[in-house]
Formats: sequence, structure tokens, C-alpha cells
Amino acid sequence: MKIAITLFIDRISPRFDFAPTLGLFNIEGEKIVESKEVSCEGWNDMERVSRLKELGVQTVICGGLPNHLLSLLNHNGIKVIPWIAGDANEALTLFLQGRLSSGMALCPGRGSRRRFCRGRGRLT
Repeated sequence: MKIAITLFIDRISPRFDFAPTLGLFNIEGEKIVESKEVSCEGWNDMERVSRLKELGVQTVICGGLPNHLLSLLNHNGIKVIPWIAGDANEALTLFLQGRLSSGMALCPGRGSRRRFCRGRGRLT
């Protein structure tokens, strides 16, 4: 399975359509077998969706996104887990455990619903 996480440094980008970077992960079982970051600066909405499809991404973890993009991603067979805020590593860990759900604010050591928290380093 391939997933993408919209990134702003080591955190989930607040907006899908303005994220400067995508973290791409190839997952087998509950393990990451390959990961890389791809710059998506300058990509318009349609380019973002078509590139994700070309890359074989099946799931996107992101912050907010407009309804038309959510519909377009779903129409192209890409599942979206939107409105995630916080540390990208934490989101990836919860996804692998099957515990990530839409609308979660991830702040390590401060509970899953607190808003203002700091990142823990680069995405692994």
C-alpha cells in the first residue's frame, strides 16, 4: 500500500492544496519498506491529484482541503484522512496501528485533542 502525507517540515501541512512537500511511504503489513519526500511546490490542484494517482498512492493523510479536491481524490480511488493536525511521525504511527481518524490533533505527550504543540524532529 502506498500512502502520502502532506508535509510542512516535520508536521502535517495545514492545507492539502498548499503543502510544499509530500512524504511518500510504501507499506507492507505494518512496516514501512520505502519512504521518500517529493517537492510539490508550484503544483496546482489538478497536478496534485494526477501525480498522486500516477505514483500509485491509495491513501492521503492531510490537513484541510476544499470539498472539490476531496471529491476529486475519492473519484480517482484515493482515500483521504483529512483534518489531521500535528506531528507527521505520530500520524504515521497511528495510521500503521489502524488508530488514525479524521479530525485528530496530534500533540505527543499532551493528549490527542490539544491544539498548540511542538514537533519532535524530521520525518522518518
